[in-house]
Amino acid sequence: MIMKNCTLIIIFFFGLSSADAKLKNGYEKDIHFLRDRLEKFNAHLSSDTNLPAIHKRNIKDGMKELEALQSYYAMTEQLLQRFKMISPNLYNRIDSITDAKGGPTDVYVKFIPREETLVMAGGLTYMAQSTDDKGVCFSEYGKQTVSVKIWIFSKALHALAHELGHIYYQVPNLESYIDFYKHVYRPYSTEANHLGHAPYDRSGVSAMSFEKEFRKDYIHYLKSNHRMRVADNSSSKDADNRLATVSVGGLLKALR
Repeated sequence: MIMKNCTLIIIFFFGLSSADAKLKNGYEKDIHFLRDRLEKFNAHLSSDTNLPAIHKRNIKDGMKELEALQSYYAMTEQLLQRFKMISPNLYNRIDSITDAKGGPTDVYVKFIPREETLVMAGGLTYMAQSTDDKGVCFSEYGKQTVSVKIWIFSKALHALAHELGHIYYQVPNLESYIDFYKHVYRPYSTEANHLGHAPYDRSGVSAMSFEKEFRKDYIHYLKSNHRMRVADNSSSKDADNRLATVSVGGLLKALR
């Protein structure tokens, strides 16, 4: 976790009415724009046969980038739904989270390639303290929002649960937690894997509690699906399809 004057909080993972608050796909604000742009690229390439080679190459490179982002959007959507299926209680607690004044706070999640992260951590949570209201957070998505980025790796949903635990404590306790953070975590002198997890750091306690609860839910989910598989007399191929395990690599492969 890192803080600046504005006060930016970054949490690392190693190893209304509240009904208006939502756990959202971080790519959703871009996806409609990206799809429109991709269609224009396709139309431009097919209609103008006299484009210089370098322009065609730039357009094709842009199309590949947009297609990749659409794949990450689809993957994030599937993984969020999988998280909800495995641990609906944790999902709903974040989906209805409010700040200290009862205002809704949206949590935007992106699953991203490891090489695109600036910090070597499986999960990062970004939020800053609003300048006009110290009890309200904001991120790159605007006021009353939190941003979460999770590596695409085998423990992605466990990392997400950990980050959501930090958020669950920090959003309604933002002002007091920032005071605690400034006192405990000295700039440039705290180990990265210690940030957010000092003794008596309730955000860290919440993160570990969420992660522990998700592990239990995950084990129960796998056992329940296994029992369904054994009880089903259909073909082994169909049964394998119904046994939904959390395989990020499999999701990525399916989207290619």
